[in-house]
Amino acid sequence: MPRLQSGVWKHFTPAIKDGRETFMCNYCSKTYTKNATKMQMHLDKCKEYSVLSQQSPGPDGSSSASIPVPSFSFLPSATPGGQFLIDSVDQRSQAYADECLARAVYATSSPLTLTDNIYWKRFFRVLRPAYCPPTREALYSHLLDYEYDRVQSQVHEAIGKADCVTIICSGWSNSKDTGTIVYIVATPAPLFYKCTKTKEQTHSCTFIAQELKEIINEVGPQKVFAVVTDDAPEMMAAWAEVEEAFPHISAIGCTACGTQKLFDEIVAQPSMKVMCRRAEQVVRYVTEHKLLAETFRCWQTTKTRSHAASGTTLALPAGSDWTGVVNMFNSLLEGQNSLQEMAASPTVDVESSTRATIQDAAFWKGLSSSRNLLYLIGNYIDYMKRDDAVLSGVVDMFSQLRYHIGASLPGSVLHSTEQKAVMASLEKCHEFCVKPIHAAAYMLDPKHVGQQTLSGEQINSAYYVISNLSHHLNLDEGKVLGSFARFSAKQGLWKGAGIWSSCQHVSASTWWKGLCCSELLSPVASAILQIPPTTGMCEGLQSRFCNTKAQGSLSADSVQKLVAVQTNLKLLEPGDCEYAPLESEEDRKVSFQSETE
Repeated sequence: MPRLQSGVWKHFTPAIKDGRETFMCNYCSKTYTKNATKMQMHLDKCKEYSVLSQQSPGPDGSSSASIPVPSFSFLPSATPGGQFLIDSVDQRSQAYADECLARAVYATSSPLTLTDNIYWKRFFRVLRPAYCPPTREALYSHLLDYEYDRVQSQVHEAIGKADCVTIICSGWSNSKDTGTIVYIVATPAPLFYKCTKTKEQTHSCTFIAQELKEIINEVGPQKVFAVVTDDAPEMMAAWAEVEEAFPHISAIGCTACGTQKLFDEIVAQPSMKVMCRRAEQVVRYVTEHKLLAETFRCWQTTKTRSHAASGTTLALPAGSDWTGVVNMFNSLLEGQNSLQEMAASPTVDVESSTRATIQDAAFWKGLSSSRNLLYLIGNYIDYMKRDDAVLSGVVDMFSQLRYHIGASLPGSVLHSTEQKAVMASLEKCHEFCVKPIHAAAYMLDPKHVGQQTLSGEQINSAYYVISNLSHHLNLDEGKVLGSFARFSAKQGLWKGAGIWSSCQHVSASTWWKGLCCSELLSPVASAILQIPPTTGMCEGLQSRFCNTKAQGSLSADSVQKLVAVQTNLKLLEPGDCEYAPLESEEDRKVSFQSETE
């Protein structure tokens, strides 16, 4: 009489690994050689099987659980007496699958513990029973090293193909006085190049200047036209050393950082600090008293239904950027009517000093003017942080900023001495943000031709930059300036209206490269107009570094590599067909059949 087959086999998936027949539990990652007794002992103890068996009663009332093994079209059918398909993964396919999975994990910023999760393990077993996904340790060790080297090779290739690059540099320090300095190479697409960890005492201008000069030499001094840094004193002090070593390179400050500093200095004015403090006192008093908070919410909801106001909630300043204070002011102004009705109501108990503030007409007038002034500057900060912000827009931005701030100050809460201090801060901000290279970019941008914004001194400085870069590019300075004269006068190539209307549909650098490539001014103009005005990408990298460190147990070197891979994979994203399968389905069928025979 033939021996009955044990029921334990339906709970395990057979696979061939390294020439050995193994059986993997359908509910956890445990693997056994062919031994029904040990497999049954495991099943009795398997917690995952126990949970599923209790949740899935069989037709006869008994518990049952199983994960079906997928049927692949290229695998041979099971033998008449068998119950299982046998899957196998050779070393080459395993390595390729590991590489692709690791790349997907890095590119999507997924946790490195993903492959340790039981549900992901089940998914991989259903997808390919014999495939064993890499461990967390593999994802942050040799797989990360391989992907980092591959991506960095692509980064260097992209830099090598670029005709004009900019070095972007920004840094920050943590509570342990450990500094992180990030270096990005814009081609003009911003590519993460490297980062350095420093102690506070070594975070000096000499150290930063030396790092910048080394990167410039690695990238190729002939194609580097600018260095953009944040507003840290050490960064600004390093400019002179860089410009002395490479006379054709312009060292400039981040426009968004400079404008943010202007915002902070306005908020730090005594009258503005008083306004912020009074506004915060009102918000805290209402939100921290449950009855008042509920009354405010109900009254705002009623006004929303009658379309008299937006259903807003009072907000305290949050975060370090400009939106925190402005959002608090906005929330108060949007709830002004409800707050004033609450303060005037005899049935609502409001503390006397808070009631006096809410009923003070001067407070609301000052709050509105302060909100408008700060919102104006904050909008320019966000404008400069946009991906499409251009160097030529900085001059025009400061022209508008000077006009609007000058018009807003007389009606603000600031006293005359404070208003003068704000205008002095604006001039300091302008000095930090606007350099001769900005004036040259403004004059070379076809969208600004004919606009009289620059001073005579700025125009002369722009001529100097154009002449200097002409020598660097081995161009005839006289012919380049002659080309610039025809461009400014709209003569020769620039005589027709069509070429000027086209500049509204492409970037200024593309316009010069594509339509004006026959002019000697073209390589100078396109190089200048590709320079970014801010260190915007570095700001996002700071939060990425913090989030990556939160995964724990990663060394500083692994954190840097992971951030570099995550960042650059998004910029170097391949097409759908770039990574072709190692072998076709037909090849795999033939290979499998030959192995089983």
